[in-house]
Amino acid sequence: MKSKMKRWLSLVLAMVLLCGTVPVAFAAETETPLYEQLGFESADALMEGWIFGPVDYDWVCERYEVYLAELTANPDKAFEEGYNGWDWEMVDEYYGSREEFLRDAAMQLVLMESYAYVPPVSVQLNGETVDFPDAQPEMQNDRTMVPFRAIAEALGAVVDYDSGAVTAVKDGTRYDFTLGGDTLTLSDDATDEVLKTVTLDAAPYEKDGRTYVPVRFFAEAFGLTVQWDNYQQMAVLYDRDALIAQIDEQFTVVNQWLAAQPVRDPAQTMRTVAALRVLYTQLNSIDGDETTVLVDGTLEVVDGSGGVTMNVQVDLRGVLALLSQSMDPYWSADVDIEIGQWQELLKNVQLEMVLDAESGTLYLRCPLLMKWLAEANGVSLPQDKWVAFDNVWGELQGVESPLFESVFMTDMSSVGALVVSVAEQNCTYVYSTLWDEVQQTADTVMAFAGDDCFTKSGTRYTAELSTTLMEEYGYVSGAYTLDLSDGSIEGQAECRISDGSSDALMTLTFAGDAQKGDIAMTVHVKNQSITEITLTLTQQPAQAGSEVQLPDPDEVVTLDALEVLFGGAAA
Repeated sequence: MKSKMKRWLSLVLAMVLLCGTVPVAFAAETETPLYEQLGFESADALMEGWIFGPVDYDWVCERYEVYLAELTANPDKAFEEGYNGWDWEMVDEYYGSREEFLRDAAMQLVLMESYAYVPPVSVQLNGETVDFPDAQPEMQNDRTMVPFRAIAEALGAVVDYDSGAVTAVKDGTRYDFTLGGDTLTLSDDATDEVLKTVTLDAAPYEKDGRTYVPVRFFAEAFGLTVQWDNYQQMAVLYDRDALIAQIDEQFTVVNQWLAAQPVRDPAQTMRTVAALRVLYTQLNSIDGDETTVLVDGTLEVVDGSGGVTMNVQVDLRGVLALLSQSMDPYWSADVDIEIGQWQELLKNVQLEMVLDAESGTLYLRCPLLMKWLAEANGVSLPQDKWVAFDNVWGELQGVESPLFESVFMTDMSSVGALVVSVAEQNCTYVYSTLWDEVQQTADTVMAFAGDDCFTKSGTRYTAELSTTLMEEYGYVSGAYTLDLSDGSIEGQAECRISDGSSDALMTLTFAGDAQKGDIAMTVHVKNQSITEITLTLTQQPAQAGSEVQLPDPDEVVTLDALEVLFGGAAA
């Protein structure tokens, strides 16, 4: 395993050198900063592209000097630990000097060490690393333990000690615990009324004259959200409510519009219908333009407390026709016959789905899918049957799906809540970047949805937007209006992109409210094609009798039954 890792890192470094990101020859002067020797403008510029471990610039410089001294004293070490498989003959062929090679080898050893580097335990509070001047955080039994006074004072609390009893007071609340104890008590500092008692899973202890406490329990008791960044070995603490409120101060207009959306009765069954049509026009100035209907279909969803039903009907012949135009003209006639058969099948594709909320079972019926499975596996399958997928909820809980999370787990109660919840999903494994990502996203959204973007006219707020794309490749312009009286929205946008090899214009119009929405988009590629997409959405309470109706058991086939059929075919 170690040998494979060395070879992999050798390849990476070689690629970097060949691409010119890192000059082959480092400056010989030891006075020259390392980042200059590596061809960077600053230390920050060097570390921005460092992907091999959570190290800082000082660490890289220190380790480089150590390895360079070791290789100077024992040059063969470069082959033993870095350039596995190389020899001096290869060095003389590819390098201007052996000293130059040793500098490269020293940097490669730094890369290898940084890949496995585990940083010391640290704490971040609201985007800033907490300074522990005389005692450092540590791990004990998989718990992050921190010096209490430093973290409490960073949170703005006043700390007091009395013979093993520790007290902190913040915003009128007193926090009491004892060394070796297993509880943290929160009380009203003025009345002594006990507000809450928290059971600790790690007892506070004394070390070198400092009291250590489990950071998660104490931070959460102070009202903070706590995340763990395993990559940086960092406990990330932040005041989530305050962060959301800070962002929302810049988005009062959009938040009022969100608040104007009707509140749905959870017990009410709703019917949503989406109609989608996609036209593709191939531009041809000689033989005449040819327009193909790529997609023409409807999606109907009925959802309520009992579950969800979905019905899809769509004509996909145009998609296959467009694909067949790009096929090799020398293909056999048998392929053309097969395409013709599939075009007839794609004329009216049907898909039905029923989700039983009580049992978590998903029922799916799609004749086209069953036909494809039958032909792919050489078996005969009942095309009019429902296929039952048991315990869908349980299976989804074990699936890491950004799409699923973005649809079902994003908090859209306000712009601040949306920005923070999306950042939390994106930073699942690197929470140390959460604070910066939230700020950057909020700044980006503010450019087109912040309060300063809007002009008011009664209950209507209009934002006009215009920007030039990077490197002058084109522009984006448009305007949209939010009506706070009914929660409706309407607008249009235009985007022109030209990079020298192609020129495209995209136009978009949209309008809607909680009951109906219309979206139309056109993409015009100069002298090539025009694609037109129209989407209409409607939502209203479902009629009586539209509640979820489960398929008849005689019309259901289980996955186990299908596996038996597939297994028999394989045998």
